[in-house]
Amino acid sequence: MMQLTIDTLEITTVREQQLFNGKNFHVFIYNKTESASGLHQHDYYEFTLVLTGRYYQEINGKRVLLERGDFVFIPLGSHHQSFYEFGATRILNVGISKRFFEQHYLALLPCYFVASQAYRANSAFMTYVETVIASLNFRESGLDEFIEVVTFYIINRLRHHREEQVIDDTPQWLKTTVEAMHNKTQFAENALENMVRLSGKSQEYLTRSTQRYYSKTPMQIINEIRINFAKKQLEMTNYSVTDIAWESGYSSPSLFIKTFKKMTSFTPNSYRKRLTEFNQ
Repeated sequence: MMQLTIDTLEITTVREQQLFNGKNFHVFIYNKTESASGLHQHDYYEFTLVLTGRYYQEINGKRVLLERGDFVFIPLGSHHQSFYEFGATRILNVGISKRFFEQHYLALLPCYFVASQAYRANSAFMTYVETVIASLNFRESGLDEFIEVVTFYIINRLRHHREEQVIDDTPQWLKTTVEAMHNKTQFAENALENMVRLSGKSQEYLTRSTQRYYSKTPMQIINEIRINFAKKQLEMTNYSVTDIAWESGYSSPSLFIKTFKKMTSFTPNSYRKRLTEFNQ
């Protein structure tokens, strides 16, 4: 590694030759609780897709909040670091060799691309990614094929981002309410009542607002937050499914299992088992 100083900030440069061993990709799928690298940059291309949890990524001095389904694409030379202020976050992190990227993807990268910005994968693609990761024990060739598909998707989302951009007119009181609901004390017991109280609105007004700005009911938002929390517990602890059900705010393990399967296509036990097999 090489270090340099820019505006009194010490930046570590991570070299492709240290990590890739001549391969096209350098791939991690892991739970992160803290940054091991600090402020750094690469001589290769990189993207990070959030699978579970939420964290801050600081890119070229701008801090960006990333949640499940969000990704950042980091080109050569961008200095960046991560902050895990919300606990563990499960991420898919992909480095792409300079040679391979410029041969296959560079022509697709839009000229107006902004590195210090969060982009979003659609829910159908996230389901595909999670299903593949949880279901398969990859051979090397299979992993490369999967990563090539994901990389093409990421670049294509960047390419069409401007066309999809809309003015965010979500009222601040609603953003604040949804953010506060990520606190376990709010989404566990009496979650809907807590959300109404935090909003300062009637339940009917809150429901109209979440449907208008998020295309979801308050309970759908709460269930997404709860299942995201449950995934982290299944991935990082040995707690029983019953205990995780209570911790996540469900009134019974059966309701938790039904909701989990509906939202992920897996039962909690099969989700945990397949992730364990993959990580081994």
